[in-house]
Amino acid sequence: MRQVLRLLRRAVDALRRAPLVTAVAVGTVFVAVLLTGLVAALLGGGERLLAAWAGEVPISVYLAPAADLAAARAAAERLAPGMAVEAVTPVAALARLRASLGDEAALLDGLGDEVLPPSVEVRAPGLSLGRTRELAVRLRQVPGAVEVDYGAAWLERLETLLRRARVVGIALFAALALATSVLVANTLRLAVYARRDEIEIMKLVGATDVHVGAPFLVEGALQGLAGAGLAVAALTAAAWALLPRLRAALPLAARLTRADVLPGALLVGLLAGGMALGIAASLLSLRRFLRRT
Repeated sequence: MRQVLRLLRRAVDALRRAPLVTAVAVGTVFVAVLLTGLVAALLGGGERLLAAWAGEVPISVYLAPAADLAAARAAAERLAPGMAVEAVTPVAALARLRASLGDEAALLDGLGDEVLPPSVEVRAPGLSLGRTRELAVRLRQVPGAVEVDYGAAWLERLETLLRRARVVGIALFAALALATSVLVANTLRLAVYARRDEIEIMKLVGATDVHVGAPFLVEGALQGLAGAGLAVAALTAAAWALLPRLRAALPLAARLTRADVLPGALLVGLLAGGMALGIAASLLSLRRFLRRT
C-alpha cells in the first residue's frame, strides 16, 4: 500500500512539474472520450426511441370486404392475449381519416362509406420491434386477413440506420483510440525525454524496466482518467440540459431518461477506456525510450 501511495505521489508531482504536457494529454483524451460517449449516447437513445415507437404504433390487420369482423376480432384476441384489440368498421375508418385530414376532409366528399376495408387493430405498448414483428406474423392467421401493417416501412428503415450507425460508431472508436494513443504517446515522450537523466541513473544502479516505467504508467492512467472524467461530466451535464427539451418536443420521448442514453455501464466503460488510453500511450512512449537505454 505504501508503495502504491508513493507511486501516486511521484506521478502527481511529475504531472504538476509539466503542466503543459499534462493539459495536452488530458485534453486529447477528453476529446476522444467525449466523441465516443456522444456516439454511444445517440445510439442508445435512438434504440430506446425505436422500441417506444414500435410499441406505440398499432398493428392493423386489414380484412377482406366480406370478412366477419367479429370473428376476426375474436381470433386477434386469442393470438394477442392481454393486448387491446379493437374492431374498426369501414365507416369508423373513414371517420378517422376525415378527422386526420382536418380542413382538407372535404376531399373525401362523395366517397361511399365502404371505401375503406374493415380492420382489427392491436395495441401492444412497450413491445420491442422484434416482438412486434413476431406478433404481426402471427396475426396473419386472422380469418379474412389481407394485409398486416405495423409501420414496418419506416420502423425497419430506422432500425437499419441504427445498425449501420453502430458499425460506424465502432469504427470511429477504433480510429479515435489509435489516433489518441499515438498523439498522447508523442506528447508524453517529451516528459520522458525531460527525465532521461533520472531514468539513465536508475538503470545504471540496476532498476528494472518495471520499476522505471511504473511511475510513467501511473501518470498516463491519471491523465486518461482526468480526461475521461471531464468527458463524462460534460456528457452528463448535456443530458440533463437537453433531455427535458427533447421530451417536450417529442411526445414519444417522454419516457426517455438519462439512464437510457448514458447508462452507468457506459459511464464506467468511458472512464476505464480513458485510463486504458493513457496507459497505452505511456507504454508506447516509454518502450521506445527504454530500448535506447
